[in-house]
Amino acid sequence: MALYSNVNRKKTEVLGVQELENMFKTLPKQLSQDKIWNTFWREQSKPLVKQAAQNANKLDGTGQLAKSIKYFRTRYSKKAHGGLVGPRTKGAFADKEKSGYYGAWVEYGSEVKFGGLGYGKDQPYFETAFNQTKNIIMANSLKNANKTMDKLIKSHTKRTNKYGILGR
Repeated sequence: MALYSNVNRKKTEVLGVQELENMFKTLPKQLSQDKIWNTFWREQSKPLVKQAAQNANKLDGTGQLAKSIKYFRTRYSKKAHGGLVGPRTKGAFADKEKSGYYGAWVEYGSEVKFGGLGYGKDQPYFETAFNQTKNIIMANSLKNANKTMDKLIKSHTKRTNKYGILGR
């Protein structure tokens, strides 16, 4: 299994997904594939979220950017059974006092012109976090897949025992 980054605007590609799909297809049919993959990616992204938040905390600022870095989903990522990691700007983080809306300006400061005023400086917190954690993420993928399966089977069994097969 190999993981390639989405830095430099290239498509992210995960090889070895076929093995994971085969593993997840053995789960009961009542569990949606979307729920299975969301649980897996949420668990898989924890080291990246933690490292990106630590890197963002080291930057000069209020710490608002670090607090907003989370795993989240969009309409598109739900269709692809995936998720995103980065600064959140919606929901509880919609307020400008909490939002990480300026995360891209911090990451790519020399490439973005700020309201016509000029360029900033690059302070890459996220790309370095990805490079620091990609090996950990790859090493933990099978362990996290097994953990996800155990968690989902346990919850499915508990619900089935409580409500029956037709009560789902």
